Amino acid sequence: MIAASRYAQCFQNVARYLVRPKPDREDVQRVAWTHARNLMADGDLDAAAREMALMARANSRIERPVLHMSISWAPEDRPNQGEMRKVAYRVLDSIGCTEHQSVLVAHADEAYAHLHAMTSRIHPETSRTCPNSFFYRTVQATLRRTEREMGFRETPGHLFLLPGQEPPDRTESLSKKALKATRRSQEIPFQLIVRQKTEHHFAHARNWQDLHYRLEREGLHLKPQRRGLVVTDGHEFAKCSSVARDVSLHRLQQRFNAPFSPPERSPLERQVRTLEHELRALPSQPTASQKRQLVRSFQRLNQAATNLPARLGIEACRMIKAWAEHDRQTHELGL
Repeated sequence: MIAASRYAQCFQNVARYLVRPKPDREDVQRVAWTHARNLMADGDLDAAAREMALMARANSRIERPVLHMSISWAPEDRPNQGEMRKVAYRVLDSIGCTEHQSVLVAHADEAYAHLHAMTSRIHPETSRTCPNSFFYRTVQATLRRTEREMGFRETPGHLFLLPGQEPPDRTESLSKKALKATRRSQEIPFQLIVRQKTEHHFAHARNWQDLHYRLEREGLHLKPQRRGLVVTDGHEFAKCSSVARDVSLHRLQQRFNAPFSPPERSPLERQVRTLEHELRALPSQPTASQKRQLVRSFQRLNQAATNLPARLGIEACRMIKAWAEHDRQTHELGL
């Protein structure tokens, strides 16, 4: 079984999402059944959402009082309603939400069994908040033990393993966002493109600066994000841990025996960046002196810097070379 969760601001919005058919499956009944716990509104999802929102007002410091969790079974598993409820409430109980208001909504619009749990993080009597900020390991531990107990297919997680289970390889799976994008557009996800381009660079890099140099040659660079690292082209991102084994921030720091350091910019690199900035700031009708200054900078860097046309753009380089040729002919004619 796999669980995913997020915090949300509005109970009514989550309730509408849970009952609304998907755009490409409007003729398919989405909701199979619902079940409420610790609520007066039993069976009416909209009324339950209003009741939960009203009770959550007792703790106005919490901006996102909704815990929206989904639990999915393997396609070959065929749990009945009682088993699905047992699993969902066992997970909620494990993170301290036994007495919290909750609604289960089982969906029937996929080939695999799955349900959603909309739970108020605010206790209806004490107004205390639950669960804690990091509860994924507890959820995975509950799912792993329940799978083995109830005979469902075992799905080892990254945070908790039962005896005899092997940790999954992050590089063998796509993130949820990448998987959805692939299904929607039928394009190769950025995560896979990065993996194909950079796996050998990560394996052979000798230090941080060598790794920065290797990635820049591919048009990519590293960027710290929260407690980890991502690879980005400036528009899309892929976690380093999804690129290859042992490529997390912690593992790289251990291998290089040094904390993460940004790329060092040489004087030549700074000149290239200055030229890039001057090109972007160039007016639509540049003066002759502006053209001449860019031509001289380009000619000087074109001999020293590698792959300059790729950095500045093919069209920009052609334009500067045309200016240089015009300037040369003008001087030869004495104009």
